[in-house]
Amino acid sequence: MDTSNPTLPKRLVGIAIALACVAISFIVPESETLPREGAVALGLTAALASLWATSAFPIGATALLVAALLPILGVVDVGQAFAGFASSALFFIIAVFALPVVMLKTKWGARLLSALLAKTGTDSRKLILGFMTATALVSTVMSDVPCTVLFLGFALAILKAADAKPGSSNLGKCLMIAIPVASVTGGVATPAGSSFNVVAMGVMQQITGSTISFFDWMIVGFPVAIIMTPILWLSITTIIKPEPITEACLKSIRDEAEQATSVEPYEVKALAIVGLLVMLWILGNWIPALNVTVVALVGLVAMFAPGMNLLSWKEFQDAVPWGIVLMCGTVMTIGGVVQNTGGAEFLASLFMNSGVTALGFFGSMAVLMTLVYVLHTVCPIGAAILSVFIPIFITLCEGFGVSAAAPTISLAIVVAGNVLLPVNPTVMLTYGEGYYTFGDMFKAGAIPAAALIALITFWVPFAVGSLGI
Repeated sequence: MDTSNPTLPKRLVGIAIALACVAISFIVPESETLPREGAVALGLTAALASLWATSAFPIGATALLVAALLPILGVVDVGQAFAGFASSALFFIIAVFALPVVMLKTKWGARLLSALLAKTGTDSRKLILGFMTATALVSTVMSDVPCTVLFLGFALAILKAADAKPGSSNLGKCLMIAIPVASVTGGVATPAGSSFNVVAMGVMQQITGSTISFFDWMIVGFPVAIIMTPILWLSITTIIKPEPITEACLKSIRDEAEQATSVEPYEVKALAIVGLLVMLWILGNWIPALNVTVVALVGLVAMFAPGMNLLSWKEFQDAVPWGIVLMCGTVMTIGGVVQNTGGAEFLASLFMNSGVTALGFFGSMAVLMTLVYVLHTVCPIGAAILSVFIPIFITLCEGFGVSAAAPTISLAIVVAGNVLLPVNPTVMLTYGEGYYTFGDMFKAGAIPAAALIALITFWVPFAVGSLGI
């Protein structure tokens, strides 16, 4: 999502494209394969993507506008137009934004990194692996952006001590690329690791009425994170060889960890509640009452309880990006609408008739996942991409007898795991420091990107089939 200040011409172009998409949807002849409602739903989805890609309006305003246009243009009734905002997945997203707020107020991140540095020493390649391991681990329960911010601070302290200059230091290039890609990689391991995971689950729920448990997602997602982290590390440090470092460079991190030798009561409570939430989410695989959203909401309320006082309501209110929440609600709505009005079936039939299915299930998945990966690389509007492609891929997979969970998890990983260009918000956080270029990241990410597509093409359907989800 473009978070910069867009120029007026860019905004006007986005609005013009959006209007054209809606106008064309009314011109397209109605047919048995694509009823009028389905055509307009697809037009609105394309308009949504255009408005978000060009930042024509704030993302929350765009989300509300498109939701309101669904009944105005006669696509669905008012209840269906706002169904996504009543989704349990949306409340899960709201609740988990409290976790990074709580954890960033502790010294657990510094302690974790200090423990890793004790193992890596002054070996720069091992140091980068330590950063990536710690970042990926924390990112399993913390959103990608705050996790990247946390470890970016540690990395900058080391680079400053090493006098690593932006643009010339290979150590700086490696660390600045490694941290955000490790964050997005760790984020695919659990539903709590990325808002995209929950959005994808919400779209699937709107379409099929079923969802994926926290534990089942972990079984599928954790191996992806475990396999991709060393692949990314090996590619980054082999292509961009980091220069050696000295013991003095690590002093700032160790000093911060040494100052936090005594564990504060707040830190004990924070770690306990995060650990308890994860445990209950896993137990929810066998105990239906421990629904992931219910557990998340009860955990959120517990943070305000007397004796806990982990955060104030103002801290929580300020931490929740309400524009993102509104965006997720509309994405969940539009995914269900495209499916229910025949739009997904129409697009799926176009893919089927293109001859791609002659490649078989795995060949088709590889081609389509590559297409989505490239699209998201140049147009990083992950939520809109999920709303468009999940209904299509679910319909395609039904034709092969494959569960809807396979394309849902696969697309969430593809959208989150973009490691080719620094154009998504998570990677842009470190790109702005000036240590690496677009070319640096593309060279380091090309092989891992191909490995990721191959991995999810074969592993995710196999794991989903084995679990029976």
